[in-house]
Amino acid sequence: MTRCNNHEKYDSKNPIAQKLINGFMLSITDLVKAIPTPIHSVTECGCGQGHVNQHIEFLLPNAKVQGFDINLNDLNIAKERKIRVETNLYQKSIYDLSENDSGDLIVCCEVLEHLENPDLALKKMANLNAPYYLFSVPNEPIWRILNFIRGKYIKGWGNTPDHCNHWSTKQFTSFVSKELDIIEVKKPFPWSMILAKSKS
Repeated sequence: MTRCNNHEKYDSKNPIAQKLINGFMLSITDLVKAIPTPIHSVTECGCGQGHVNQHIEFLLPNAKVQGFDINLNDLNIAKERKIRVETNLYQKSIYDLSENDSGDLIVCCEVLEHLENPDLALKKMANLNAPYYLFSVPNEPIWRILNFIRGKYIKGWGNTPDHCNHWSTKQFTSFVSKELDIIEVKKPFPWSMILAKSKS
């Protein structure tokens, strides 16, 4: 699970970018609050530099939070960013998931579009049999169109470097439903976000 440095969207001072990120985080909040049972533990698969992980720490102050990423540099930044000392962040590949990585809520935001084998990653997460799952990916082709308009990644027709997979909201919903039951779908512009639950 290798990713290029695309974390600037979270730390951008641009007011439009900040408004989009705020909408992204608000959708996470809304979906987590829609979960009908208490969440005592959360695992973030691909925590990157810890932006979503930090939001989860705020959102679920009584839950045990852990997360992992294969990129050690990003992971070290996430460790500096985390709010609680007890939050466990560790290096791991999403393809090597085990029962120790499970939780009441599995979070996987801005990861699947980077993977060479997203089907395997989804299956590995589904095999954890967690009660709930939260996913997000860029909503295509809107994502690439916005990049192209702002003059980014022109040679790749707006495709963010290292994005291997491109889903519309409908396509991503169909992808996730192969392994999990869909509860709710949100479209915080320009992303697709899904709350799902285990089929078992």
